[in-house]
Amino acid sequence: MPWLIVVIIVSLLANRLGLPLLPLAEWVGYLIGAFLAALGVLILALGLKASSFRVLIGRDKSALITRGVYSYIRHPFCLSCILLAFSAAVGLRSAVGLMIAVLALVIIYVRALSEEKELERRFGQEYCEYKSKVGMFIPKRKRTRSPG
Repeated sequence: MPWLIVVIIVSLLANRLGLPLLPLAEWVGYLIGAFLAALGVLILALGLKASSFRVLIGRDKSALITRGVYSYIRHPFCLSCILLAFSAAVGLRSAVGLMIAVLALVIIYVRALSEEKELERRFGQEYCEYKSKVGMFIPKRKRTRSPG
């Protein structure tokens, strides 16, 4: 969540200083920002529901969570942070905030890759199989067998 705070502060400061705004009507920025925020909060809530508090704070590293939202995406908390950062930048129509949100996306992606290496080391083949079936931030399409 720190990225959300950074994007909000930078966006507000940039807007106050008169730096360029995104070329969106104010109501369009609010609408897109609200949609991204709602989606980010929903994914965050689903991630919280699917995992235990002990896993979230890193005290229980023995369980690989694959239920709930984790059966669709491997990093719901990262995705929610990305969506919330973009919602703030777009909702405030800040070009500078959008650049910070893109930077956050890159940093969160690299951090998720690093976390995945640790999960592969810890859970081995079980994590590799899970990874092959479930998308990192975007759900994978289920493959259907063609008849015949």
